[in-house]
Amino acid sequence: MNFQRITAAFALLTTLPLFAADTVTIQSMKRVEIDRETPELKKFFIETFYYEDFIYSKGKKTELGDQVQLSASLRYQYSDDTYFRTRFETYPEDNRFNNKTSDFEVLAFHKYSAVDFTVDLQINTDERSSGGTSLGLDIDSEFTRLNWQIADQLQLAFYPFNFDGEVGVEFNTWDVTRIYFIEGGPTTVLPAKGNNSVVEKTIPGLELTFGDKRFNVYAGAGLATYLYSTNPNFDIQNNQVATRWERRTTFGYKFGANYRSKSARVWLGAVGHTKSEETGSLLEQAASLYGIFRLNSGLIFEGEIVGTKAGKRPWRLSRSDNWFEQTTTPGFFPVYSDYNGNFQDWLGKTDIATGFKLGFEVQEDFIPYTALRYQGKHFVFRDSESANALRTADESRSHGGIVRGAVGSFLHYGNFVVNPEFEYRKARNPVFTNAADAFFSNNNQSQRLLARFSKVDYLFRIFLTYSFDGSKPFRP
Repeated sequence: MNFQRITAAFALLTTLPLFAADTVTIQSMKRVEIDRETPELKKFFIETFYYEDFIYSKGKKTELGDQVQLSASLRYQYSDDTYFRTRFETYPEDNRFNNKTSDFEVLAFHKYSAVDFTVDLQINTDERSSGGTSLGLDIDSEFTRLNWQIADQLQLAFYPFNFDGEVGVEFNTWDVTRIYFIEGGPTTVLPAKGNNSVVEKTIPGLELTFGDKRFNVYAGAGLATYLYSTNPNFDIQNNQVATRWERRTTFGYKFGANYRSKSARVWLGAVGHTKSEETGSLLEQAASLYGIFRLNSGLIFEGEIVGTKAGKRPWRLSRSDNWFEQTTTPGFFPVYSDYNGNFQDWLGKTDIATGFKLGFEVQEDFIPYTALRYQGKHFVFRDSESANALRTADESRSHGGIVRGAVGSFLHYGNFVVNPEFEYRKARNPVFTNAADAFFSNNNQSQRLLARFSKVDYLFRIFLTYSFDGSKPFRP
């Protein structure tokens, strides 16, 4: 490790004025309504912009452009009660092939008296059946909803597609209530896809909120149907014969609370569903407690603890096709398994992750910080450090528990925020790739087994955020 180069690079990053910011603002403010700057009517303006990129890591060296997460929204404010928004975003951790990382959406909002509604439409620029472009409802969007303000401190929301089944800020779970099923009614589930496909959907439902902007509590529930074999001994990995299929139902639930003041913000949330063993879900339950506090001494403290219970039979799906990923040479293992076909060690297990960040306001526009993060060996969440993704060569063990220490800074430039960060990672098991051993996919297990893995890694990351209303990351 060349510490002089690392020191020089980090010094440069902490002074860059045109990049970066923190993901936590987007998620932590998701459930907390804030007073926004009132835009001029009948005017287009950039509402938000977010950019995240990996600069350099020990295992993969330069990664600029490889795993970019980008989102931007353009808003047209027609009146005080009506606006339209276009939004573009990428999610490289989900899929980076065939432009499937990219979503282009159109959102419309209107309020009438005590009722408001939002419709989220998705533009598909790769309509394979016709080779053209289509516009339709985004059927897994939590932004499509109908909201009724029943009383001053009581509101009811209906989500026809997704009642927002995710928790966590630093350790975001994505939709815990995202389920999967096979469409096509095969008599046997085979490695070859044929005319079948795996369909994913999220659970729609109702959410009741009591309280105001300062403090509120909420609870929600929903139902979703899926297809499953009627064979009593059907097992998608060990007994894949299905003579007939039927519709079944999974029940989703959520609850939580929000508190906000000038110097503190706290969010508690929990979510789960009932049929993870039949729906291939990555998670069955998750809960999160997040808080950020500004102290009189100029210190800012942020902390979070997240617990997850993994799905009992999570499906390992291809990122480039609507079918299972052929990950192992000896056989077809649709459930997350190691090289020998044994279920991975995190299935059905409960574990936690926790993170703390301490910063000091040197000036109003400059906040250096230090952070400490820990993940248990069975903890599953959205990012690449998850127990299902960060594993040993034969995939029989996860990282075994990972400690992540980081230093960084927040630099404010008007409505822009720059956040460069250097993170050092230490795992119990060798799981980090070596730049000298490149294997090209998990499908080629012979390459992976010959590669040398390390217990130590370090990473430079950079974030950029812009918000029209001037809301800031790492601030209560």
